Amino acid sequence: MPDQPTQRPVLGISAGSVTDLDRFITATGTRPEVFDVFEQWSRDRPLDRKLAESVAARGARLSITWEPWDPDASATDQPDYTLASIVAGAHDRYIDMFAASIKDLPYTVTIRLMHEMNGNWYPWSVGTNGNQVAQFVPAWMHVHDRFAALGVTNVEWLWAPNALYTGSAPFGPLYPGDDHVDAVGVSNYNWGEQTRGGFTTHWRTFGSLFDASIAALRSITDRPLWIAEIGSSDRGGSKAEWLAAMLGELPNRPEIAGVVWFHHVDRGTGVDWRIEPDPDAATAWRTGFHARPTVR
Repeated sequence: MPDQPTQRPVLGISAGSVTDLDRFITATGTRPEVFDVFEQWSRDRPLDRKLAESVAARGARLSITWEPWDPDASATDQPDYTLASIVAGAHDRYIDMFAASIKDLPYTVTIRLMHEMNGNWYPWSVGTNGNQVAQFVPAWMHVHDRFAALGVTNVEWLWAPNALYTGSAPFGPLYPGDDHVDAVGVSNYNWGEQTRGGFTTHWRTFGSLFDASIAALRSITDRPLWIAEIGSSDRGGSKAEWLAAMLGELPNRPEIAGVVWFHHVDRGTGVDWRIEPDPDAATAWRTGFHARPTVR
């Protein structure tokens, strides 16, 4: 995280490119302290060194949401990316290549590996693609331990399930343990008033989205806790007001080390989670960003 003294919690965004980050910086007058990008294993490439250097030049820490799948194929039925295939070593060449591309960076990066594994929408999710709950921890450990064997020490491993919901897998059996995890996180969204995929959602507060999951995480580990993905729609309320309320609440939640806003457009549902195009939301972010308490 940023050098001390700093403000807490750490605030960052997830976006598609450094160009998006620059637009966000211009629109909000702030420099996010973490910048998260999604990287799919099907790309079969090392870490983009130019990307890493560009993010560092903007004063942010690079976070990589590292996804073992092909996003252009079926969402869950991908035999090449089962948990068993990871444990069996089918992806070791790629894992080692990616690890080697990080090793010589002069700073630490975060890897959020196989996020939201307790859901049912990715090929690494337990209960999909032939996966079993008992296979997740060995798959995580296999990837982690290959980095360790190569002497890669500049990675913070972020284990980040989806927020608990009816039908989700519980956190405990999926947790690899503190020896293999540096920080934990959780994802959830205020979808607002809409019906999507046969489900109806309603406007929800920050606490109603995260309190139960934070308590569940704290019951299994005291590792630093992040809100790894969050966003609010404007369907049924004001995104700007919701964002302002969240940022105003965070200083009173010392258990939260950092928050990463999902600054993307959801093409499937048409929800625009971004802050930058909404002047009121940009103002809310700027105000909350600068109002955070300083920690020394």
